[in-house]
Amino acid sequence: MSIKCIYPFFILLSLISVAGCKKDKISIVDPPVKVPTPDTSTEAGFWTIYNPSNSPLPNEQVNAIAIDKQDTKWIGTANGLAQLKGNKWTLFTPTNSSLPSADIRALAVANDGSVWIGTDKGVAHYNGTDWRIYTTTNSALTNGNIKCIVHDSRHNTTWIATDDGIVKIREGQQEHIEGPDVILSMAVDHDGALWLGTFNDLAFIGLIKKYTGGKWTSYRLDQLGYLSALPYGLVIDYENHPVVALAGTVVKSVIRFNGTQWNELTIPEKARGFKSLLMENTKVWIGGDALCLIGAKDTAPLRIPGTDSPIQCMALDSKNRKWVGTIYGGLAVYGVQLN
Repeated sequence: MSIKCIYPFFILLSLISVAGCKKDKISIVDPPVKVPTPDTSTEAGFWTIYNPSNSPLPNEQVNAIAIDKQDTKWIGTANGLAQLKGNKWTLFTPTNSSLPSADIRALAVANDGSVWIGTDKGVAHYNGTDWRIYTTTNSALTNGNIKCIVHDSRHNTTWIATDDGIVKIREGQQEHIEGPDVILSMAVDHDGALWLGTFNDLAFIGLIKKYTGGKWTSYRLDQLGYLSALPYGLVIDYENHPVVALAGTVVKSVIRFNGTQWNELTIPEKARGFKSLLMENTKVWIGGDALCLIGAKDTAPLRIPGTDSPIQCMALDSKNRKWVGTIYGGLAVYGVQLN
């Protein structure tokens, strides 16, 4: 709370057995590939860049990133899923695993370290040994094109947004919920309420929606003064309030709901192309054409060296490093220098 390159010289195939599934040939890179030393720094941190030319990253289009409690990174690309554990890369594709597709659209990690993987052809749940696959033929999914996934660790619930509504999975029980409009972003608050950023493409109206107790509450962005705005990024802050990034032809805003009304946050004047949000304790970071810290107009954007690619997803590790996925510039890491 988005091209296809294969580099066989990085890949060592090993066979492992997966209980209840076909045998997997997981591509493991060991010893780890050395990434060039970061050559760009600021007072706040360093940039490190991963792309298919200097690492086993399977594609330069990074659509989703998730990081678990052990700092294992899961990176979803347009041509496969990568796991980065320490300095060791493991690559997953439909050829060597049970993934229903190599086009990874969304990721979420659970408390037990298992990962939920959304693709354009359904969902996979992987616990390190076993795979469980959810498609339109064997689950509550009525559409296999996955837009977003969030896992609510407080209530042990996984929410899956598709092109045709939402699926809620809890304790093995699945429920399909009719979802309105095109879903662009999704988050769950501390009370278990689901928040969505959506767009009605017929009326050309953006909306923020809350789902709790089986009921929807809607906030129309045009009625809040944001015409034709798309709510691309959505996170829950430390006070349990939703924060939403809005972008559009004439819109560039970040708004926060205090329980009764929506208020604008101060954004850097030079920030552009808002797409994703990231919470770092009380700080809010926004990703667009650069990485920006929200809170002051004169804050300088942090630009990824070597690429002008927009940012489309972000995640935070235990050292408060920002892992940033781009559309065509690979994976970038900002913060304390990597070992």
